[in-house]
Amino acid sequence: MSRFIWLAGLMLIAVPATAQTTLGLRGGIGFATVAIQGVEVEEESVSRIVAGMDLGIRASSVLSLRLGGVYAQKGGTATVEGFEVTLDVDYLQFSALTRLATPGKGGFSVGVLAGPWAGYRLSCDVEAAAESFSLSAPCDDGGFDIRALDYGLAFGGGVELPLAGSLRLGFDVLYSLGLAEVDDADAKTRHLSLQTGLVFPVR
Repeated sequence: MSRFIWLAGLMLIAVPATAQTTLGLRGGIGFATVAIQGVEVEEESVSRIVAGMDLGIRASSVLSLRLGGVYAQKGGTATVEGFEVTLDVDYLQFSALTRLATPGKGGFSVGVLAGPWAGYRLSCDVEAAAESFSLSAPCDDGGFDIRALDYGLAFGGGVELPLAGSLRLGFDVLYSLGLAEVDDADAKTRHLSLQTGLVFPVR
């Protein structure tokens, strides 16, 4: 959590004094898969947690920039030659999303989000399981060379509901499409997150 606080402090320093800024604290669940190019495997998603914070910098009554940092657990499951192989990869992910929304009269607004993101791998584990066999190991030991950096585009939408005073409750659905090949098999990440959290003004 200290990394997110440090990130928010740097963002606040860079924000112009005239801009209206909000801080969002969000958490939820993500559904992740790894798309492997050119290989016939049965791919399934895994559900993992997502948690982070973001700064919303308003440019107009309907347009704002959301700078965020999240801890995102990604990966996926595939059946290969009778074995169920599960990949767990944890990322520290940063994004710069544009939010186009209704004016938000009374604190209620509906909007859409889109923009780039980049993630740095924190850890990686792989598990292979069959009917009477199970083995778990770090990716490097299991023969999975997952690269440290991932990046792509994200898009989605959400709503913000007024609570007490200027405090708002946010609900977001965000799909992160990985564009980088994260290993030598040309695999790419896919991630759908459902998040909720509190949004409040900080300037």
